[in-house]
Amino acid sequence: MSAPVHDRFNTQTASRLLRKLSGRVLVVDDELPNRLYLRKLLEARECEVFDVEDGATALEIALKKQPDLILVDVIMPEMDGFELCGKLRDDPRTSHIPVIMVTAKSKIEDIETGFELGAMDYIRKPFNPRELILRVGNALALKRSNDELTLWNKRVSRDLELAGAIQRSLFSDVPHFSRRFEVRAAYRTCMAVGGDAFDIVLLPDGKHCVYVADVSGHGVAPAMISSLIKATASEMIRRYADQGPAAICNALNMVIRRRIDNPSYYATMFMAVHDPEKLEWRCMNCGHPNPVYVRNGKREDSSMFSKGGGTPIGFPFGDEKPYSVDDEVSFKDEGDTFFLIYTDGLTEARHAQTQEECGSRIDLIYERVVQDPAIPNKSVAVLDALEAANYQLGADDCTAISIHMLDPEKIVIEQKVSRNIYLVSEVAKQADEAVMARGISQETATLVRLLVMELGANLVDHGGLGEEDSFWLQIRVDGKVCQLVLVDEGDEWDLEQALSHELDAAYMGERGRGLGITNSIVDRIERYRVNSENLTYCTIIDAEEDAG
Repeated sequence: MSAPVHDRFNTQTASRLLRKLSGRVLVVDDELPNRLYLRKLLEARECEVFDVEDGATALEIALKKQPDLILVDVIMPEMDGFELCGKLRDDPRTSHIPVIMVTAKSKIEDIETGFELGAMDYIRKPFNPRELILRVGNALALKRSNDELTLWNKRVSRDLELAGAIQRSLFSDVPHFSRRFEVRAAYRTCMAVGGDAFDIVLLPDGKHCVYVADVSGHGVAPAMISSLIKATASEMIRRYADQGPAAICNALNMVIRRRIDNPSYYATMFMAVHDPEKLEWRCMNCGHPNPVYVRNGKREDSSMFSKGGGTPIGFPFGDEKPYSVDDEVSFKDEGDTFFLIYTDGLTEARHAQTQEECGSRIDLIYERVVQDPAIPNKSVAVLDALEAANYQLGADDCTAISIHMLDPEKIVIEQKVSRNIYLVSEVAKQADEAVMARGISQETATLVRLLVMELGANLVDHGGLGEEDSFWLQIRVDGKVCQLVLVDEGDEWDLEQALSHELDAAYMGERGRGLGITNSIVDRIERYRVNSENLTYCTIIDAEEDAG
């Protein structure tokens, strides 16, 4: 026979009243009897209790002991409970500690004041011990839950930061140089991890494939898919490059559809394959924004790039091979032409004041940026220009790839130079004469000669090259801007260590590869290690440009 309802109720109430609370509680009350009573009541339920008589001491104990809960009497001399509650809330070291106001005031305005100052609950005096234990128990349980959530969030944040670092290492923004073009990248994620993917793939026959992809959504899943696209695309590009971008995209589409069993996730993509023999680019647009195309300083109509394709990579409906050669768009590799491939994080960036999307303004910005040959990374310059114009890029991942098809008329030196100091000296002399022939002043031409000599001599003496090895050198002149690109397969630079020995001439010569001299000659110098090669990119601006 079951117990009467009132007996069960009394038993449950007594059980709740006597339950263990296990928490650190700070009691703040200027009256000793109240403090002693609360201490006895809470310690009987295995709470660790601290009690103080004034607000100033309470602040000190709260900082030192970091209690799980603070019970604050409202009416106290000097600093009342409201002021104490506000100070606890405003200090980031104590703002996470829940506060229960213990008050004899009954006006709703007073209770509202407590909540506005950060209190999570209140108890009216004289209080019922059962009510107090229940409210304290609820507050401590909520604190434990919040602490666990905070710890989980920190752990997830650390994991995301590590995942983001690993992912960024996959998507390198190191520039790529060939005899026909230069590729520069800019990559910014809106979270620790991002859903954009891009790559520049060099193929054995001298072809190159450049692509940019944008996975739908934000967060961990798109980031994982973007990494999968990067790994899969590299394989598909090498396998199907001879057949062109349509074949590559079909193969990639099949793999992604079979591995991602979720219709919410797919990726827009723009891919371009360069053929050095035909001097031609073959492109495929898979639902991606059209690139910006600038030839001879003027924007060209880019609507031709949306001719076919259209279906995003991994889109779950329709044919597994949705792309054909008829969807491809080809154009000639002509000198002094620029090509910007980007994700919609740029065009959908909103203005901070008007909230208007950037949209087609990206075309105007890129057209303006490419006019300045002294800007090395046109992609980064585009993103910087957007931010300078008050467009907010943080709402989405932003990737931009700028391809500069070089003007052969602006290349004054391009050759392999053998590891021989006399040949280096001869090439340095030729560089001096070649840049002067393009209108560069004698003073700047001398700097170019010194730069070639210093870089070449350090490669010969300290670069770790074999007797039969050589390095590749290209020098361009665009207006009053001289640019030098040098690629060698010597030992890797120890830049951090070298730069910490700027005053040690012997160290700089032996291990720094001439950093001291070359850094003082140029207006800008970039050094990269790409696979087994060292890449040096230098810019010298003719000083006579300003005088003119």
